[in-house]
Amino acid sequence: MYWKCGYVSLAEQVFDEMPERDVVSWNTMISGYLSVGYGWNAFIFFKMMLSCGFVPDHLSLNSVLKVCVMNSDLSRGIQVHGLIVKLGLCDNAFVGNGLIELYDEFDCFDESLNVFDALVCKDVAVINTMIKVYAKMGNVEEAFENFRLLVSDMRGPTRATFVNLLGGISGYGSLKEGLLVHGFIVKLGLEGQGLVENSLVEMYCSFGAMDEAFDLLLYLGSENVMSWTTLISQFSIHGCFQEAMDVFQQLHHDEVVAIDEVMLVCSLGASAASKCLCLGTQIHSIIVKTGISIHKAVVAALMDMYSNCFCLEDMHKVFQQVGCNSDLLIWTIVISGNVHNGLPMEALKYFSQMLNEGVRPDTVACVSVLTGCIGMQATEHGEMVHAYVTKSGSGTKSSVQTTLISLYANCGCFSSAEKLIVRRVDYDVVSVTALMSGYAKFGDSIKALFWFRKLLREGVSPNNFTFACALRASTKSTSILTGRSLHNLIIKVGLEDENFVASSLIDMYSKCGAIEDAVHYFNRAQQKDIVVWNSLLAGHAHQGNSEEVLQAFNEMQNCGIKPDGITFLSILSGCSHGALTDQVMEYFCMMRDVYGISPMVEHYACVIDSLGHAGLFKKAIKFMEAMKFTPCMLMLRSLLSNCILHGCSQLGLVVVAKMIVLGGDEIATYALFSKLCAIDERWGDSMKARELMNKKVGLSKKVGTSWIESRNIPS
Repeated sequence: MYWKCGYVSLAEQVFDEMPERDVVSWNTMISGYLSVGYGWNAFIFFKMMLSCGFVPDHLSLNSVLKVCVMNSDLSRGIQVHGLIVKLGLCDNAFVGNGLIELYDEFDCFDESLNVFDALVCKDVAVINTMIKVYAKMGNVEEAFENFRLLVSDMRGPTRATFVNLLGGISGYGSLKEGLLVHGFIVKLGLEGQGLVENSLVEMYCSFGAMDEAFDLLLYLGSENVMSWTTLISQFSIHGCFQEAMDVFQQLHHDEVVAIDEVMLVCSLGASAASKCLCLGTQIHSIIVKTGISIHKAVVAALMDMYSNCFCLEDMHKVFQQVGCNSDLLIWTIVISGNVHNGLPMEALKYFSQMLNEGVRPDTVACVSVLTGCIGMQATEHGEMVHAYVTKSGSGTKSSVQTTLISLYANCGCFSSAEKLIVRRVDYDVVSVTALMSGYAKFGDSIKALFWFRKLLREGVSPNNFTFACALRASTKSTSILTGRSLHNLIIKVGLEDENFVASSLIDMYSKCGAIEDAVHYFNRAQQKDIVVWNSLLAGHAHQGNSEEVLQAFNEMQNCGIKPDGITFLSILSGCSHGALTDQVMEYFCMMRDVYGISPMVEHYACVIDSLGHAGLFKKAIKFMEAMKFTPCMLMLRSLLSNCILHGCSQLGLVVVAKMIVLGGDEIATYALFSKLCAIDERWGDSMKARELMNKKVGLSKKVGTSWIESRNIPS
């Protein structure tokens, strides 16, 4: 009684006061501890039972085997197995079932089979457990063999039989087998049983038969919240977010089931993945209106939804409502949410606050805050986090080490990044790829390709991101022969049809001057998504082939591919290089008015550069004044370059003044100002500008260099 009511201390007191104890009283204590999750206490009592001279029975042994599963302790489970052999209970079906479940938990399938084969009398529970084991192994054929044993037996299959068998079919079987089992279920009248119904929904969804799963629940008039939640979850997993949201709204409107926390979490997950703020706020209002007790999992899902929908203010409001009750999951979401929304400094503040609150961050939280440091190139803050993870012991985790390597490589601290890689026991393709990406970013193609060759020598297979980094490095060095060698290796490992690799190959060929090869490869590509099309457009734009850019864009539209902001950036750049000013304005308006794409800074800069290059400075100034934000340095620098090109020194001086006000004391600003002074033969001012540049920045303008390649030897 006390165990069932959760009164642990009272149960212990009664046991201690017992004048005589037998096996039943010991079993009651062991199973009681097991029921409240006190696994170690249960095992200690089992050892005390043995030391007091009591011989455990099948109930004692089954309970202690469950304790070993709970404690994830295989070694003690093996010791208990030895005791079972010693007591001669190996042929007991109840004990045998416990042993099979123990070995199944640790994926020791051979041991499970040995225990099963040793049993002379196999009851329904044992056969059901073996069906689950075979299903987990992916051996659906053997699972069906055991199913046939039960069908031919007078005892017949149970609900657990069908749940276990359908689980195997979902992972490794076929829809035909699932339909066969469904027929048996209908015949036995188990179709509307909770767990069986839920397993049928999972089975149909695993084969993409979402409509059949939905129709099944409608046909049964299901009021099982678990089955409907499974359907919503499966719709989300298969990317059918609208269908998931429609099901939730229908269930709420028709009051089919009592919506619980799990369904709310799944529905909020669908709205977060689809970035559907409308549904997310509706679910939030339902929670508030109905007065559902908000579990921390629902709070976390709400915060994640607002974060994914870029409503950071609402995410913070939910976080503040939780207040001091915030656990690790909620802290991690608020940190990653700020990083996701481009506020890494806020993420660092929350990380610091979490530490002050005494909450110890896990690997996910550490990776999130380090990712924020990468975004803002904050090496110092990253080093502080690095010091913490080293001290706390999280620094040995693979994901944390990889993120640290990525941080140092992206910030140009290559010695620190290489030290982390060298310290690792084995070469990790993700870590080396992060290092290669950093070297490629800073233009050190030799180092990037050195690490690529080192990865191959270590016998580690590069992935599509690794090849993309290597191709980017060869692009930086304009080494067409290196790029072709990489292409041959990509074909050899079978990654040529990967879209990410395909776009990198097109980019490499076009930037190395082999635009014909880029077009040839594009035409051979089997799958052409928006990324591959954008690479082709960018390649033509890079070569100044304005007509080819517009032709490719028309073909892309005819193929039904919807353009994005990057598409129009290539079009505007291509038209600008081709001096097609009217077309630049036309496609800029098309992007904004027809496709509803909000222009980015780079789009505005292309228009300003095109107008300036054509000498239309009045239009360029008017266009800039019409913008809803202050012109950035990129736009002003472009306008100043064109002022120098056309000898418009007065406007150029105004632009320089604006750049200085905005804090543009960069090398390029002073270099351009020096050139502007040289137009009017103001040599004194030109020299002063260069002296000021050297004095303020401490550097001189880097002299331009170029590469040629002869017999694969760059020089």
